[in-house]
Amino acid sequence: MCSVYTKLNQLYEIEQGKGLQYVLDKTREIMGNPALIFDMEYKLIASPTDAENDDPIWCEFMTHGKLSDETIEFFKNESFIDSVANCTQFDGVTYLLSDNLEYDRIFGQVYNRDQLPVADLVMVACENPFEDYTPELIKTVCNILSEEISLDDDYQSYGQSYQESIIGKLIEGNISDKGVYSGHVSNIDRGLKPNIFIAVAEVPQVNPEYAHLAALRDSCKRAEPSFKYAIYSGYVIIIISSSKLAINFKKDLCNLLNLFEKEKISVGISSRFENLFELHKYYLEAVHALRSARIVHSGQQISQYKN
Repeated sequence: MCSVYTKLNQLYEIEQGKGLQYVLDKTREIMGNPALIFDMEYKLIASPTDAENDDPIWCEFMTHGKLSDETIEFFKNESFIDSVANCTQFDGVTYLLSDNLEYDRIFGQVYNRDQLPVADLVMVACENPFEDYTPELIKTVCNILSEEISLDDDYQSYGQSYQESIIGKLIEGNISDKGVYSGHVSNIDRGLKPNIFIAVAEVPQVNPEYAHLAALRDSCKRAEPSFKYAIYSGYVIIIISSSKLAINFKKDLCNLLNLFEKEKISVGISSRFENLFELHKYYLEAVHALRSARIVHSGQQISQYKN
């Protein structure tokens, strides 16, 4: 039987640039089970060649190219979504186990070159049982797929649009079933420090370079890539996090502050919060801070909400 080191070496030898299906075909040869990848809306992206099996979820992907709302609800009820939202044990890899399914499965996430999540991988143990080292192999497979996806510019824009769609839903505050969205929200929350603030930035009308919000968003992202960014309702949204209860603008926002001052960009920022599902309330605070500063002509680049 092959050792984990042998299989890892075989995975490392998979040739890049031959496409996602090629990687999945080679992965099946090495690991002995099929895996597929799907996007963040549960739409199939790629699967191995001739990998038919009797797993009902696999068959649903093969037949319809996506999962139904009923299957996503099943994922929620079986705690699959919570497992994905909390998968830190294997650095983004987790088992998905259910008494209502014949086969065990394992999950991993795939990222674009901006390290934004763009796809999920699921391997089904329909041909061979998983080994103790399977999570380590799956993590390697996800890294290989991430490198493959990083070659495709379409996944750059998809990663940003996915992030913006989830932030937009949180701002609107109309997510009725938090259980279904817990995995999506964890993708925004991952990497953030405990204390969260939301900022809204206005495009200065006098600066033609920022005639489009995307240009300002991308400039902010280059200045401080550790924060999360989106465009919403005429603003660039910045989700800021800190290990401290209060933001020190000059220290915590140093790179962004230089950009704001140079380009005369006005920013409103909320008070501190911890739960992204409360984003709607704090978005309104940030907008209020921005508008209040404009009314009193404070001249400050950043104005923080005060009760």
